[in-house]
Amino acid sequence: MNIVVDSALLVEALEDASKAISAKSIMPILGCFLIEANNKGLTVTGTDDRATIQSYIFEEHVQIERNGRVVLPKLCLEMLKKINGDVRIESNAGFNVIITSQNKEIEMAGLDPEEFPSHPAIAENEHIEISGKDLKGLFKKVVFAANIDAKDLPIITGANVYLKDGKVGMQATNRHRLSKTEKDIVSGEFGNAVIEARGLVELQKIITDKDNVEFGFSKSDDGQVVYAFARTERFTFYSRVLEGVYPDTQRMSAVPEGTTKVEVNKRELLDSIELIYTLAKEEKSNMIRLDIAEKEVSIRGKGKQTGKASESIVPINFTGQNFTISLNAKYAMDALKALDGERVTLIFSGKMQPIFFLSGEDKQSIHVVLPYRTVDA
Repeated sequence: MNIVVDSALLVEALEDASKAISAKSIMPILGCFLIEANNKGLTVTGTDDRATIQSYIFEEHVQIERNGRVVLPKLCLEMLKKINGDVRIESNAGFNVIITSQNKEIEMAGLDPEEFPSHPAIAENEHIEISGKDLKGLFKKVVFAANIDAKDLPIITGANVYLKDGKVGMQATNRHRLSKTEKDIVSGEFGNAVIEARGLVELQKIITDKDNVEFGFSKSDDGQVVYAFARTERFTFYSRVLEGVYPDTQRMSAVPEGTTKVEVNKRELLDSIELIYTLAKEEKSNMIRLDIAEKEVSIRGKGKQTGKASESIVPINFTGQNFTISLNAKYAMDALKALDGERVTLIFSGKMQPIFFLSGEDKQSIHVVLPYRTVDA
């Protein structure tokens, strides 16, 4: 391989592909990039045992003097960031690669491209078309609620994504909270799949608002979803889906009727909880207490040794009975930040029942937080 390409373009492609490379690779080659040059341009691939990202530089932006493939360690990204202008990348005998730019020359030991894992073959028909802005918005409202480090129940390290009934929907839970959102869109009955939340977080970083995204599933011959993918002109993201049965969240996400409802200014409530959280985060549970009445919403919390704090806000609307609930401050803040609109409604149906966070300006999103069991709440 022998190519000349602008270093900034190459660094951008490498950074996108690097999002799929695990910090602890199970094989040395999975800690590397595959760089391929052909008559269509340059393709940079990063992969681990679950996700793959391919980033593209089109032929008009790269001078290809000889087609070929090289595998370079992730370290090459850090070195290329220190180079400005065009760089030449040339492979010689064996797998060694020479990178030159003006008076700089770097020789790097590569690996055998034949040993680099092949990218998945994906079906072309089971996908939706969605703007990057809308897709990122869906991720933002849901992915944080997954438990990315769960060892006892790996299925909840992912978000359950469905493409059916004219909707794209996502939900995630760590068994102590639930976030769910939907968007009406032109979609076939493509089913659902659980996609690793960690991969969706990385995908969110490389999508831009202006991207037009094909987002969908690739299935096996028997109709089972094997991969999820997101494809734009700049990149293709593939993620192997998680196996297992996702928790039945239907009952948990059903908003109860005939309950206490309180509407508040979202910014005021969020600021108050963030203040109390400064102390409450000293405790593992991040626990705060909400005392909610017609005239006042009081938020209280305490640190392990540093003291306690409280703040009150005035509700905009209130119906039902006064109630008190203790819950995880971090979960409440995440729910509030994910909701659109200036006002939020908190819904509560009884002692030890979950609290719902809703917004009239974000009607297809639901956030649920389970309470803590305390002596007086």
